[in-house]
Amino acid sequence: MSKMMMLSLTLLMVAVALLQSTPVTAQKVSENWCLERGFDPTNLSCDTCRLIDESTTIQKLQQEQNINIGEECRQCCQFHKVNPVLHPDYSLRGKYKFALLTYNEGSLSQFGEIKDFLERDLSDVLSFKGESRFKAVASTKSSMDAEMRMQMMMMGIMNGGGGQPKLMLFDKHKKGGWSEEDEEEAVEVIKLRGWKREDLKDMLMTLLPSA
Repeated sequence: MSKMMMLSLTLLMVAVALLQSTPVTAQKVSENWCLERGFDPTNLSCDTCRLIDESTTIQKLQQEQNINIGEECRQCCQFHKVNPVLHPDYSLRGKYKFALLTYNEGSLSQFGEIKDFLERDLSDVLSFKGESRFKAVASTKSSMDAEMRMQMMMMGIMNGGGGQPKLMLFDKHKKGGWSEEDEEEAVEVIKLRGWKREDLKDMLMTLLPSA
């Protein structure tokens, strides 16, 4: 590979890294950020946020103040929570059959909450759900070769390599068990950057059936 091609590829990786660092709906924001905007992330269901989109009064306010309250709400809501007023007879308890958490050992120290979950909460979840319902495994995937990884580390874009932890949720069992190679078959794939360990534990205890 020529030096020019290597430089172009490196710049592309820089752009991707910067885009990934931009807050988006799929990622979590801080609890204080939500509370400052009037949202309690511990109990806020995403169904409630849909009501904001349907309110003409709030839509008018958003236009006048140049803000997006619905988008802010969705960054704070918990998809595994149910609004009891909107859905009094509906429950997400035991919705999925299996969950797989994958993480990269080289970059786990950058995700302190997930590291704490693995060290302090994993045994509790397994005691209630069992390994037939939930597993946490170190990823064996690598998205770049060793030379490119070293260049990214030298530029300060990554520290030790590897992607962020993710949770894959499956609605059925598979003979031999699910692995990270089955990501495309997962019903939900959640990137866990910014997640609190207690939120992750609460979600797993809610969405997975007991052993």
